[in-house]
Amino acid sequence: MVIFQTKKQSSYTTAYGTNAYFIGLLITVALLFSSSTKADLILNGSTIYSDLGKDQFVAALYTETAHNNPEVILSMNGKKRMEVHILNNYSMRRWINLWMQSISINNSRENFSDSAEDLLSLMQAPKSAPQKNDVLEYSFSPEDGTSMRFNGTELISGLSGEVFNLLLRTWIGAIPPNTNFKDELLGNQRNNAARELMQSLSPDKKRIALAASWILPKPLKTPEKPPVPAKALKTKPQPQADTQPSPAQELAAEQTQTSDKSSKPTSSAVPAAAEPETLPGGEDNAVAEVTENQNSAPDQAAPEAEEIEEEIQFDVTEALAQRDYTPLVVQKIYQHISYPSRAVSKNHEGTVRVAIKIGRSGELQDVLTTQESKYSSLNKAALKAVKKAAPFPILPKQISADSFELSIPITFRLE
Repeated sequence: MVIFQTKKQSSYTTAYGTNAYFIGLLITVALLFSSSTKADLILNGSTIYSDLGKDQFVAALYTETAHNNPEVILSMNGKKRMEVHILNNYSMRRWINLWMQSISINNSRENFSDSAEDLLSLMQAPKSAPQKNDVLEYSFSPEDGTSMRFNGTELISGLSGEVFNLLLRTWIGAIPPNTNFKDELLGNQRNNAARELMQSLSPDKKRIALAASWILPKPLKTPEKPPVPAKALKTKPQPQADTQPSPAQELAAEQTQTSDKSSKPTSSAVPAAAEPETLPGGEDNAVAEVTENQNSAPDQAAPEAEEIEEEIQFDVTEALAQRDYTPLVVQKIYQHISYPSRAVSKNHEGTVRVAIKIGRSGELQDVLTTQESKYSSLNKAALKAVKKAAPFPILPKQISADSFELSIPITFRLE
């Protein structure tokens, strides 16, 4: 009914009303569908991923039947879902690198290359980097393959089932973020804090509306009427009106000219958009705001600076090169790890995450710990292993960046 009514209005109002209607409808359908699919699965385990000294997101694994054996879960042909509740804002580059690096060290080249195109499509499906309180769902079903939902909106589906396993191995594979992370997802340990966070957090209504807007078709442009030929115009000459400007018009013109002369050239950089005020009215206002931004002219609403920065494109060739290079670096570092004898005698265990920057010639440009264990001896041993492993292999020519950045976990565990 809304669509037919807006046909009598201007083209802007038509697009505005139609998009608002469809976004509201999509949000409702997405939430209903998401609730129905969640009822089919049970929580196998949940945990919290921490990095840079902060909790970054809650990870949850859902299966049809609970199991604590990773190989059994990976081989299950029933429905499965990986759920991510974001606790801190991410940049798109950091989010994609987090997945791609962990995928590279937990999957064979054969598995990676066979599903590389589908994997890149999945990574690039969201049009915004994850922000606090966003919920991302990666699902598998025998009928539909791998799909991805962002705040309740399905952005992509029908991908190969192996894509889901590529992602799942980053959580329960050979080299997870840390030992507790894997054990808690497998249900060997219970993380009550993770479960409480999952129940207390929910996506912002504006972010729900934004995700719904990504799958809307672009509004059709109203075709312009062709100009009427000059010969077809039959108008009588009209007497010229008095074009002499009034004193008020002359004053306004002088002020405009003075303002133009005194103004300085502006920077070509696009400023970040101001934070919009929160309006009462709930979901309808969130829908209206997103739709209005979509239909505004480029010079009326500049995009947020973060969105401009996050224009990242990966092709299959570069992704495969990164996948091949990452294990070479990791293996060389692991070969130089030495468990401190003092830590062994005191039964000290823990995981240290190190961030590494490698130049094109393989030189180590920087290394630091982004997540430390409770024991300084283990933290120092991790840094020492990286420095002893340098220099690393030369960067492949398919990697276009001037340097290669990698974050890896080093786990010290006594058998």
